[in-house]
Formats: sequence, structure tokens, C-alpha cells
Amino acid sequence: MRQYATDSTQAAARILALTILADGGLDQAELNSVTRSEAARRLQIAEADFEQVLQEYCQDLLQGADYLDGIALRLAPEVLRGLLDEIRDPAFQQLILRTMHDIVEADGISTEEEVALLSQTAAAWSVSAARPVSGSRGA
Repeated sequence: MRQYATDSTQAAARILALTILADGGLDQAELNSVTRSEAARRLQIAEADFEQVLQEYCQDLLQGADYLDGIALRLAPEVLRGLLDEIRDPAFQQLILRTMHDIVEADGISTEEEVALLSQTAAAWSVSAARPVSGSRGA
């Protein structure tokens, strides 16, 4: 898995990309939620730049065995922790976590994988995951 600079636009975009893919698929509503998000505005990341990071993330997944489940694309815990460690600024963490919630809610369905990712991220960053996720369903 490639490394990005701490608190960089690319590191944040990759976490949003892994959120989009957490349920095992690429959903247009989830993708659109990123490009319209406060995070995208604050990061000044264009849609094409986000899609580049998303593509790089997919390439990294294909080249490595860093995921546990080929359907849900769950990362090994130490790999996920490494990606989350690239975001250290607490305010930035809050912004990214809010955007992750928006992504999960964008298609009206939240899977076990998505909810687990939100929970793991909140725990890793010591941020409250209090924002409820509606429409939950198991995968």
C-alpha cells in the first residue's frame, strides 16, 4: 500500500475511497457525496483528483494481499491502522469522519462493513462515532 504525507489531501481522499468501497462496490451516490462534501471543498480536491486516488487505492488492493475479504474489501487491521495514522490533526479527523458518515448514508443502505469501518475509525482517532447510521443492513 502506497504511503501519503501526514494530513495530506491524498491520505484523506484514500480514506474516503476506502469508505466508498467498504461494502464491496462502487456506488455513484456515494461517489457524488464525496465530490459535493465539505471535505472536498476544504481539501480543494477536484473530482478527477479524487478519482485518481480511488484508482490508485484499487491498484494497491489488486497488487497486495492487504485485504481479508475479496467481496467486502476489508483491510487487515494493521493496514487500516496505517492508513488512519496518516491523518493526525483532530479537526481534520472530525471532518473526514463526518464525510465518511455522509458516504455511508448516501445510498440509503449501511452495511455491516461500513458501520464497522466507521466504528474502527472513530476508535483509532478517539473521536465520537455518535452520529447514527440509518438504514443499516447486514451483508
